[in-house]
Amino acid sequence: MKLSMASSSLTYYLQEGVELKTALQALRDCGFSCVDLEISADMLTGDYEKDAIEMAELLASLGLRATQGHAPMYNPLNPPAGIDCLEVFSKTLRYCKLAGVPQVVIHPGAREGNSREDFFENNISFYRSLIPAAEENGVTILIENIGNYADPYYLWTGEDLREMIDRVGHPLFAACWDVGHANHFWPEDGNQYDSILALGDKLAALHVHENAGYFTEPREHHRIDMHTVPYSSVHASLNFDEILQALKDVGYRGTFNFETLFPAKKFGGNFVYDGKSVDTLRMLPLELWQKFNSVVYDMGRYMLEAYGLYEE
Repeated sequence: MKLSMASSSLTYYLQEGVELKTALQALRDCGFSCVDLEISADMLTGDYEKDAIEMAELLASLGLRATQGHAPMYNPLNPPAGIDCLEVFSKTLRYCKLAGVPQVVIHPGAREGNSREDFFENNISFYRSLIPAAEENGVTILIENIGNYADPYYLWTGEDLREMIDRVGHPLFAACWDVGHANHFWPEDGNQYDSILALGDKLAALHVHENAGYFTEPREHHRIDMHTVPYSSVHASLNFDEILQALKDVGYRGTFNFETLFPAKKFGGNFVYDGKSVDTLRMLPLELWQKFNSVVYDMGRYMLEAYGLYEE
């Protein structure tokens, strides 16, 4: 199994003006040869087909392969005003074909208060509307697990996600299992091993990151989708032994893809000194990002080698 990293981990640097080639080179220099390509709404404007071809050429020149992608995170059942999700996601599938991305995550949607069956029926209908674009471009749509007791989303377990894929009923649909999202919903007798086994041959991609899981206050559910690195907090609660053993047992053939934000841009409020806003330490330089994430690569290698799964 090869190691991969999501390009979303570089988003803040790109927003600060770092060139895309420079940012992706830093990712490659960490050791990663595979990337989960974030496809933003901005990338689908203008001559996006030409841009997609240039993206494929850039990745190849850096020795990177985009083994999966991530579509813009619009809620297709309750989109922002003026957004046509069918158009956006159809363009995403076209971009993926031209950029050489074989599969892409398109999140499910929800409406506040929808029942489980409403959630399933509405999402199945929307996903089926994307079948012509998926077939035309030969790109697999990955449905990702999301939801917990406090959300109107119902893809809590591998069984739920498998049901959604089976009910869509098309070979160009598969699963992306997000281990961090799964950690936000967990009954006392549940585990990720069983969920991954339930997905079986439908599991095509991973989002690997860490968080403190599901915890409660007296009247309220709390969670933080931290997207931090495994082993980086004493409060982290994922069991990676059950995850790696499950991947081995189902013969998973995708990448071990980190979807981490590490180190991240800090949002600590506004500090004004001598009449001026000061944010000197808001972000670490890209050189330190690379050092941190070189260790993440080594960590991933350690985890995979422990189960005989590492591939150079």
